[in-house]
Amino acid sequence: MHLYVYASAARVFDFSWPYEYWVIAAVASLYLFASASARRWQGVISDSFYFAAATWVGVLWLFFSATVVYGAITPFLSTDSVMLYASLLGLALLLSIGALINARRLVVREYTIPLQGLSSPMRVAHLTDIHVGTINQKKFIERVVRLTNETKPDVVLITGDLFDGSVLIDESMLQPLNDLVAPVYFSTGNHEGYEGLDHVRETMSRLDVTLLENAVADFRGVRIVGVHDRQSLPRGTTLDSILGSLSIDGTKPTILMYHTPVEWLSARTRGVGLMLSGHTHNGQIFPFTLLVKLFFRQIKGLYKKDGKYLHVSPGTGTWGPPMRLGSTNQVTLLTLVPSE
Repeated sequence: MHLYVYASAARVFDFSWPYEYWVIAAVASLYLFASASARRWQGVISDSFYFAAATWVGVLWLFFSATVVYGAITPFLSTDSVMLYASLLGLALLLSIGALINARRLVVREYTIPLQGLSSPMRVAHLTDIHVGTINQKKFIERVVRLTNETKPDVVLITGDLFDGSVLIDESMLQPLNDLVAPVYFSTGNHEGYEGLDHVRETMSRLDVTLLENAVADFRGVRIVGVHDRQSLPRGTTLDSILGSLSIDGTKPTILMYHTPVEWLSARTRGVGLMLSGHTHNGQIFPFTLLVKLFFRQIKGLYKKDGKYLHVSPGTGTWGPPMRLGSTNQVTLLTLVPSE
């Protein structure tokens, strides 16, 4: 992306940098160096460096997208247009500023879901992809907890990527989770795998959070199932085989927490009435959404099939660039009601 944007800009604006490839290589490596420094040295300087480098990745993506648009228009022009390309880059910069501001917002989205076998209504708060780390620190979790408590949930379900992996997380950073007014259940995502499941287990054991690792908990007559993200499962192990080993047969209302929105058919076949996922971030920064849709059929919102439901959250926090364009940080309130 750096090379493509630089080559296009150098041609249109007629300039060149000395040692251009070395400069491009250095700039392209900033995020890697920032990630390493934030992991090794925690503090204001390393945090600021990481924030700037991660922001640049988002800005670069929008510059790249603007350059792709300009490249698509170029065949219809008799010559390069400095005004047009400058306008597209200017628009990308304005969108970057808006995306930075938008990424600090938290919204609540509500759905009502009839769940087979449910005896009485239940309010479920769904959180996912909070990505606690260098960008989303303790104060951000406090905001998430306050907003979640305002929804007055009966239970809170967190479907992975609570840990970001950019810094080593301890229980002090996650302490605000103890202020949630309802019982909390947590299943792992791919970033917990990167962080190390042993460290995750040790950290969560010191909090008032129940970690479900390919396990079932009963909450007011509802089965809550937590399964590791597929990247943490042993080779050859499938969601279907795990649900089969847990005797998930649909005789009771069942909620499955499974980080990545895949294998929904297996979940439905095994009697899961509601599957909760995240992972996609709804692309986080448009037009990355279009690429995400190539890999996941369900990337955001509530889906229904065979009388059963899948909710894919766009995420409660951000990963990488602290930016959102065409998406929002979301706390989801699912009001479950008995199915007629």
